[in-house]
Amino acid sequence: MWRVAITIAGLDSGGGAGIHADIKTFAAMGVHGTTALTCVTAQNTYEVREAQCLAPSLVRSQIMAVWDDMGIDAGKTGMLGTKEIIEEVASAVSKLGFPLVVDPVMVAKSGAPLISGDAVDVLRRRLLPVAKVVTPNRPEAERLTGMKITSEKDAERAAEYIHKEYGTEVVVVKGGHLEGAEAVDVVYYKGSFHKFSTPRLESR
Repeated sequence: MWRVAITIAGLDSGGGAGIHADIKTFAAMGVHGTTALTCVTAQNTYEVREAQCLAPSLVRSQIMAVWDDMGIDAGKTGMLGTKEIIEEVASAVSKLGFPLVVDPVMVAKSGAPLISGDAVDVLRRRLLPVAKVVTPNRPEAERLTGMKITSEKDAERAAEYIHKEYGTEVVVVKGGHLEGAEAVDVVYYKGSFHKFSTPRLESR
């Protein structure tokens, strides 16, 4: 019996992120991947040229269509785009109760914004409290906490703050944006910190 995971995220026409990347990961982990599309982007490895988000009710309908037929064992969010979509997703997850990983996508690699300016507070107040895990990178963690993060110690403080302020059980502050030969992810879980590191790969 296959486990069912859902990605609630945007479409990256370049195939490097969003639902494309999530479905590949689900398959590699041996789970059946399903989707609730939130936004469509026209992008490649250099830029986001255009983005349009779907109606919030349609996002919820996609989640419910999967739930009513197959059930959902776990979910992950990516680009949510607007505060209205975030509200719908938070409401659906609260009702259905499946464990949720929140990747608080805010800015594309190219620097293009992927969330409306008024949506970040809704993400904090409505989505993080129903999430099992949240995985911000450094800029996202800074925006969620209001802290400046320049070191692993700063990342620890930010992770603990997010847990205590919003109630997310597991907080992973990703280390790809910090300096150093190693990229170090800082994990806060049940009052303890854990670190996972890998050699940094340089790319364009």
